Amino acid sequence: MNTVLPDALRPLTPLIEMHLGAAVQGGVRLHGGDISAAYRLRTTRGEFVLKAARPAGPTPAGSQHLPMYAPEAEGLALLRAAGPLAVPDVIAFGDGPGGWQYLLLSYLPPADDTPALHAALGRGLAALHARPAPGFGGTPDNLFGSLPQRNRAAGSAAEFFWCSRLLPQLERAGSALGAADRARFAELRGRLPRLIPPEPPALVHGDLWHGNLLFTARGPALIDPAVAFSHREVDLAAMKLFGGVPGPVFAAYTEALPPAEGWEDRVALWNLYPLLAHVNMFGAGYLSRLREALEASLRLPERWSG
Repeated sequence: MNTVLPDALRPLTPLIEMHLGAAVQGGVRLHGGDISAAYRLRTTRGEFVLKAARPAGPTPAGSQHLPMYAPEAEGLALLRAAGPLAVPDVIAFGDGPGGWQYLLLSYLPPADDTPALHAALGRGLAALHARPAPGFGGTPDNLFGSLPQRNRAAGSAAEFFWCSRLLPQLERAGSALGAADRARFAELRGRLPRLIPPEPPALVHGDLWHGNLLFTARGPALIDPAVAFSHREVDLAAMKLFGGVPGPVFAAYTEALPPAEGWEDRVALWNLYPLLAHVNMFGAGYLSRLREALEASLRLPERWSG
């Protein structure tokens, strides 16, 4: 493995070596990374993962500076404490030279993608969602991709979903959404309590598309969380958003912790949030899919009293 850290990142090497008490011998760029650059590092202590990014824009005047990886580190700690699925260990995070922020993690060696691991992921996710949570919202605010994510306490899943998920993204979208779009979202707001099954809150990963699921030598693993105490269907829907999650994962989950009737119909509803966020992060290319999901959500039957 050759050292391939770009020149701009190389000033981080002494800092990494200080945290590890080891010399960096090489690195390779990992797949993905719209927000961060990620590298698998080889060191004299073994292998680690480095994530690094330059935050967009300065810290607003009068606001408290928060390292961009602090929310991710907190989310990983919450998932690790819950226990059923593997999570990388956080070694260090903070500000580095050249305006870079960084997160240093343990490396989870990959394992073959097998039916046994698919089933273990489904059961582990069910075990995570079955753990009692104190209420909807109430965790520290964090990030979804590069966007601020609000986690204010709420009295119900519907209130949390509207006030801390959809509304902030709708406000951020500005003129990207037309008057007809906003009228349809206003209609959805009134119906939300009757569309969402009443269940206790759960700790959710919050951004559980297939790229944030790993099959490793330690078992199924979760990375890059956007955690919250929310409705567990958030994670089930996210695994359907871009495909790539094998069917046996869902089969094992539903056997261990059956979702409420019609959960697959509600995938479009829960995925309104990540689709809105994608419009705000990446542009109008996601608008047609957002509108399709919105229309599908408005066609849902009102199964609950709210």
